Amino acid sequence: MGFFMNKITKEFLESEIVDVSYTRLSKTLTHCAITVKCGFVFTGESACVDESTFDEQIGRQIAYDNAFNSMWQPYGFWLAKTKE
Repeated sequence: MGFFMNKITKEFLESEIVDVSYTRLSKTLTHCAITVKCGFVFTGESACVDESTFDEQIGRQIAYDNAFNSMWQPYGFWLAKTKE
């Protein structure tokens, strides 16, 4: 096969990303969709309690972080399967 990894890295996950999109679903809720090379979409959300404290940049960052963090387990499982 010629391909060997012994761990999943942040850099590897970042290299898998082909698109990131954001949607503001309400006055306090931001949704992030991260699409990876195989076409799968990982999602994350952020919300604040009071719309007067809503900050779009912070909302996007938290939603992105939540979506990105959801990538670790499936990719870890994939890596484990490639070692069988």
